[in-house]
Amino acid sequence: MVDFITESIAQQMQGLEADIRVLVAHPGYAGQHQFLDRFLRAQSAVYTRFEGRDLTRVQLHDQYLAARTAQENDKTPDRVEWLIFDECDRAAPDELGRFVEDVLAVADQGCVLLLTRSVPEYIYSNPVLRQQTRFIPSVSSLMLVDYAQQKPDKVLLEVRALGSGRVMLNGRLIDNWDGTLPRALFFYLVDRGMTTRSQIFDTFWPNLSVREATNVFHVTKRKISEVLGVDLTVYWSGFYHLSSDIQLSYDAVLFSEIITDSAVAPPEQAIPLFHNAIALYQGHFLTSMDMPWIQKRRNELTLSYSEILASLARALEQRGEKENALGLYVRASSINRQREDIARSLITLYAEMGMRVDAEAAYDRLAEELDQTLGVPPSKETQQLIAKIRDGVAPV
Repeated sequence: MVDFITESIAQQMQGLEADIRVLVAHPGYAGQHQFLDRFLRAQSAVYTRFEGRDLTRVQLHDQYLAARTAQENDKTPDRVEWLIFDECDRAAPDELGRFVEDVLAVADQGCVLLLTRSVPEYIYSNPVLRQQTRFIPSVSSLMLVDYAQQKPDKVLLEVRALGSGRVMLNGRLIDNWDGTLPRALFFYLVDRGMTTRSQIFDTFWPNLSVREATNVFHVTKRKISEVLGVDLTVYWSGFYHLSSDIQLSYDAVLFSEIITDSAVAPPEQAIPLFHNAIALYQGHFLTSMDMPWIQKRRNELTLSYSEILASLARALEQRGEKENALGLYVRASSINRQREDIARSLITLYAEMGMRVDAEAAYDRLAEELDQTLGVPPSKETQQLIAKIRDGVAPV
């Protein structure tokens, strides 16, 4: 995955238009500082790490000048190639854009790199500066969108349900839901995409009358609109649909689409798809909530995740990458403890790598799991496999 992201960054850098003078390290990319070194190695670069909170344009400028003075020496070229500003989220919301404008005005042909944990305010308030900006890396399949290139007539809604649940609206975190119910209903509507009123009522208020459920539903739906500042759904032809004014990026849907694509892709093309799916899966579905519909969806996605891990493990094993495959088999088997085929692959690979004790331990875990949950022993195939290993016969 690191290689894939690195390759994407290199391709984006090569394809930048001449009028792009500001790069923003994508706030959603955990490895921001991993590619910082390529900019620091530029012929001439000045690095500034901001300190403080709610910094004004003047304070940002003062810290930049201090850093530049400290880094200048007799060998410093006259023309600075890159101005690198770290921890830009320390700036007050409206001040960073004004500061960047000032810097660009006097920086000749130099470029700016911004490292920040949030989307700069100017992306939505300064169309001129926005046109000169690109976010890097930008990989839509991994929910790394380029905010500077989003359609201005669409609201960008980024929903991460794989994990505790995280929602971003136009790059800004939504964390005040005015209660648990609006948040739960929001995720339900996003996850379903299209649903009927009766399905909603059966899921959330099965014991209320239609009239009572209707009242609670409309109050809750209105709270969601107030939190977002936009209507999430529209009602049409008997169904609640996501509004056409919203551009949705949803990790659970992207994860499922990648699984579908990988199922029909040739092995070498499937491997990067497996990596993408694993990168998207940052935790089990909505671990911060526990309703029946969430539990059901969580189980479905968890099983898909274990299958992806096992599929990648098999692909890497065929390429001779046994250690990497082993780690993936261990993860897949720990998630889906009843899958004998995954357990057999793990046991076999342990044995091939001379780890007989680990192979026997994996078999014992499988046998205990099957006995406690299903009341059955491992299949004859699995029993014969472990018998050969215990007799010192290498598995075929």
